[in-house]
Amino acid sequence: MRVARPRGIRRFCMVDGWRCSSAAPGRHTSKHEVWETTLPGGDVLRTVISKGRSPYPKGLFARILKRQLRVTASQFWQAVDRGVPPDRPQARATRPGGEPLPYDLVQQLLAAGIALDELRGLSATEAKQLLDGR
Repeated sequence: MRVARPRGIRRFCMVDGWRCSSAAPGRHTSKHEVWETTLPGGDVLRTVISKGRSPYPKGLFARILKRQLRVTASQFWQAVDRGVPPDRPQARATRPGGEPLPYDLVQQLLAAGIALDELRGLSATEAKQLLDGR
């Protein structure tokens, strides 16, 4: 497996639209750069890049790809070599009904024999009407 140097991870972050923080959260560091991005689903990814020039050990680089950058080696090298950002999944659809139903109301509806699928997307008012109608 091909391994990256710090400049490769920095290039990946630039291509993928990450922003560089001045230091690690809560402390100042002069040996590393902290880069972060927010995915469409709301997850915040953060990676720490060494300011050195040595290649990362193979195992460490694999963990950085999986846990910090959340990309495959192929996606990483496409970004570094060709400037093609990785294809990231879009944000999950939000619950159609807006606010979640109160737990006790859901319990009452399920106890009344209403299937869970029927509850999806209902507002609290609609759910109460459904309970009163049965």
